Amino acid sequence: IPSNILVNENCDLKICDFGLARIQDPQMTGYVSTRYYRAPEIMLTWQKYDVEVDIWSAGCIFAEMLEGKPLFPGKDHVNQFSIITELLGTPPDDVINTIASENTLRFVKSLPKRERQPLRNKFKNADDSAIDLLERMLVFDPKKRITATEALSHDYLSPYHDPTDEPVAEEKFDWSFNDADLP
Repeated sequence: IPSNILVNENCDLKICDFGLARIQDPQMTGYVSTRYYRAPEIMLTWQKYDVEVDIWSAGCIFAEMLEGKPLFPGKDHVNQFSIITELLGTPPDDVINTIASENTLRFVKSLPKRERQPLRNKFKNADDSAIDLLERMLVFDPKKRITATEALSHDYLSPYHDPTDEPVAEEKFDWSFNDADLP
């Protein structure tokens, strides 16, 4: 499990080290999240991403918990994306069409066409509902990825799901004070 995920003897989980965390902004930075857990839209569109990147990262962590090793251990961002496509196949055209950078588009189109591999083949000992949840988390198109609310209600997590202990913010936190010019 990544070193910034803390788990105690009661299986209480805490996330620490928000050094690569970002506030939501129309112009986002591309240098976010540790490479092994970085969503493809960060690599492909560089500055256009949203909260769905966290679902991808959680999916990578979940896969690591199931298998005991990182799912996508890329040596650099090019190798990282190639490893992702080996398992999940070539991104669909609607995802490829979001790529604004000519260099990135050329790179993606230069990769061999690959079919998505059944996750069941990789996670032979995993429960069917665990595989289903993982398949919904690791989707190229962020808008088709399972949401956090949907994931918490998924069959695999139902034994741990307690809506009374899962607060949801009524609105996104206002970080505009970060932009204020202070004396």
